[in-house]
This record gives sequence, structure tokens and C-alpha cells, in this order.
Amino acid sequence: MTTEQSPAAATTGGPPPWVLRLLSLTTYIGIAGFVVAEIVQIAQYGTEGLLAASLLNALAWIVGVNAIIVGSGHLVMPDPIADSIGWPRGSPFQWEVGLAGLLIGVLGVLAPAFDRQFQLAAVIAFSIFYLGAAVGHVVQKLRAHNTSPGNTGFIFWFDIVAPIAVIALYVAT
Repeated sequence: MTTEQSPAAATTGGPPPWVLRLLSLTTYIGIAGFVVAEIVQIAQYGTEGLLAASLLNALAWIVGVNAIIVGSGHLVMPDPIADSIGWPRGSPFQWEVGLAGLLIGVLGVLAPAFDRQFQLAAVIAFSIFYLGAAVGHVVQKLRAHNTSPGNTGFIFWFDIVAPIAVIALYVAT
């Protein structure tokens, strides 16, 4: 087994490492969208109102688009996602995790169009789910020695940094 291939992929003939690597890049779509939205915001309006706009951009892209993409992956490609995380294939929890991700994504995409209370609900849902997932990644690393890229790689750090950043933006506005 190489460091690029999860234990499940190595033992079940799962997707090749490049497929798993490609799947791991989906999290960057929300970040890229956020960065582009921030550049457009600054180009059009300068720094006036940037903090408030950054919160809305983060809700739409980092919370919304990102969670929809990640949640959809659990729903439509559960086996490669399980392989990348180091989970066993065929777990019914994949469906539930996918639906939770989809729910959070829809809240995030809708949040900019609604009031602060709705935005707060999206921030809370996103933060509980993603910070909770980060705790789950740590538990899996310590108990099961799971060092699969989808458990200890970029997604682990995203699960910590993104909610903290979104909470900070909400509090700052």
C-alpha cells in the first residue's frame, strides 16, 4: 500500500490513487469561489463593506457550495469517498452524511438572501458538523490509526479552520 492509497482501496481494488487525489480537490472549489468573489468585491467596491460582504461570500461558497459538493460526493460516489477516508465501503452512514452535507450547503447558499438569524443558523449548523467531523478524524487517527488522505489530509484542516473563520466573520459583522 502506498501513502496515496487508502487501506480500503488497497484491499478492495478501489479506484486508483489519481482518482482519490482528484476527489480530494473538490473541497478547493468552495475556497476558489470565495477568493474570486472577494477579488470581485474589492474590484467593484474597494474595501468599503468588505467584512460584511466577506461573510456573505463565505456563507455562499465555503459553507454552501463546498458542503453541497462534498455532501453530493457521499451520495453519488460513496465507495471512492469511503476509500479516500479509510472507511469501509457500503456503509449506510454515507447516505446520512451526504444528506447532512447537502442540508448545510443549501443553508449556506440561501443564507446571504436572508436575515442575520438565518445566517447564524447556517453558521451554527456548519460549525457543529465540520468541527464535529474534525473530532471524528482525530478519533479515527488515534483509535484506528487511520491516516488516509480523506481523514488526516487537507479536509481535516478545512474542518477546523473553515468554521472558525466563518464564526469570526459572523462575530466581526
